[in-house]
Amino acid sequence: MTWTGEDVTDPRLCDICGVIVLPAGEDWEHPAELREKFSQTVCDEPEPGRAPKPRELRYGRGRQVSRDKRAIVGRVDGYPVAPGAPIIVACDGSHKFNPAGPPWYPISWGYVAANGQYALGTATQPKSVVGDRAFGSELRAIFWALEQLPNANPASVLTDSRDAVDLIERWRAAGKGAAEEDLPMPPGYTTERASGNEAKMMRLAKQFAEDPDWLTVAWVRAGEHPLHAGADKLAKIARIWAIGEISKEDAEVAAERAARAALTQP
Repeated sequence: MTWTGEDVTDPRLCDICGVIVLPAGEDWEHPAELREKFSQTVCDEPEPGRAPKPRELRYGRGRQVSRDKRAIVGRVDGYPVAPGAPIIVACDGSHKFNPAGPPWYPISWGYVAANGQYALGTATQPKSVVGDRAFGSELRAIFWALEQLPNANPASVLTDSRDAVDLIERWRAAGKGAAEEDLPMPPGYTTERASGNEAKMMRLAKQFAEDPDWLTVAWVRAGEHPLHAGADKLAKIARIWAIGEISKEDAEVAAERAARAALTQP
């Protein structure tokens, strides 16, 4: 049986493992479907915490992801979106080897959404990590956009990566209840984590598979859409901040300016 989160009473997120718990008499328990789905991390003695957001309820657990060490999240006021209305969000990544800098390759990203939200960040992946880093940075931008946008709104993702569009369409086609082995990962990407937490890319794949009508993706030519031009600028700001060319304070100012310019263009 596939978990949908429908017709449940008083669901909560477990303070121990983050998986949904339901009241069972005087106690609380994880539903059998979720015990099977999250068998590697679900706990045996759940502690009920806060109520889940709609997307968390459909997925079956709360957010269990680590933040990027270098990240800026902001909002430009004046762009309200009603609950349930679609939000367009443009995402972009930036990767360029820094031969004179620290011994890691910055995987930088940025996004700008039509509701005024924007963010940028950088992951510190070592040289030993294989795979297309530019592709990975693009998907990381999409991951953080969907993590941080309101759960009450469907999202329409814009990206200039045809590889990202092709991969996401394969996830969407897999549909609800797809097994992990039916959700392809980018070349070179591994999903095993020492912490036991779910890999970011697998979480992203499941979101598109579980809600193919709620989450969509479309290709745009680089910089062709105003929001995408803004996302491109944010990703580049993240990269030069990461390699020490600008301070965090300068990055914050530049990011707000880039997002505002993207949102005010026709």
